[in-house]
Amino acid sequence: MSARFVLSVDVEGLWGLFFVRSYVAEPTAAEAGRSALPRLGTMLAERGMAATFAFVGHLFHESCGPWEGTPHPEAPRPVYPWYERDWYGDDPGTDESRDPLWYARSHALAIHAQGHDVGAHGFAHAILDPQHVPRDVADHEMRSAQSAAAAAGLPPPRSFVFPQNVIGHVGALAENGFTCYRDTDGGLPVRAGPPGGLGRAASLARHALAAPPFVGHARLRDDGVVVLPASFPLLGRDGLRRVVSRSARVARVAKGLERAAREDAIVHVWTHPHAFTSDAAFADLAAVLDLVSAWCEHGDARVMTMADVADEVRRDG
Repeated sequence: MSARFVLSVDVEGLWGLFFVRSYVAEPTAAEAGRSALPRLGTMLAERGMAATFAFVGHLFHESCGPWEGTPHPEAPRPVYPWYERDWYGDDPGTDESRDPLWYARSHALAIHAQGHDVGAHGFAHAILDPQHVPRDVADHEMRSAQSAAAAAGLPPPRSFVFPQNVIGHVGALAENGFTCYRDTDGGLPVRAGPPGGLGRAASLARHALAAPPFVGHARLRDDGVVVLPASFPLLGRDGLRRVVSRSARVARVAKGLERAAREDAIVHVWTHPHAFTSDAAFADLAAVLDLVSAWCEHGDARVMTMADVADEVRRDG
């Protein structure tokens, strides 16, 4: 038996941040994510590792608009009790050269060229909370991500990561060409809306103490979609996250690999490019990747993308 290690990266630009308005007024986090993305892809490629990079589908565009009125008037709008603005209201209707935080086709093509799995993270990062979002919004998010990928010359995305890890309208995935999705950490429910709450403090404590993470097994739904377990996020070093030492970060992955090897299971960690705002954060990642690489060299682990796992599960039935 061996552990399977999956890394998925949620690539959002400002699409995953705009509903917290301070990120639009001061877009340093999104700018850092844009700068970090090529380095992340290269660090993995240098180690012979592939990851799943789930792009917000609008980032596949090189340009859109210009709009005389409402941006993307064809798109059904999600409506949430915690957000009053139009979901597409910040779309500049320009192109990647002028507004690179809203378009990133060049980066998606580069990530694909490095051999990584390019998946989708919705189209406009609509959070598919089934309490507030109808099925037509989910269909548009998935269908439009596929169309934007095709227009960019990318293979059809097969891996889907739900925005904000809020799982909803799973039945739309197969109908829109997706073969797998990432579950929530440990399969636990996730609250939609701006970040906050007491759970963040508890999560930070688990990171700081290098708590053994959840590992699990992929499962095949009746509609052919594979559900991949998720373990925990790789944190950046902004704010209170600095209290988590590098040794604790590496130790948590090591504990996950040890348990996954015993149980022939998957340890699936995920992150965002905007978590990597400093050389220290990249050094944390390098230490984690080097640990995984050593396990692979000894034959005790395999690095797989989300699409790889889905293919294996679907093949084995």
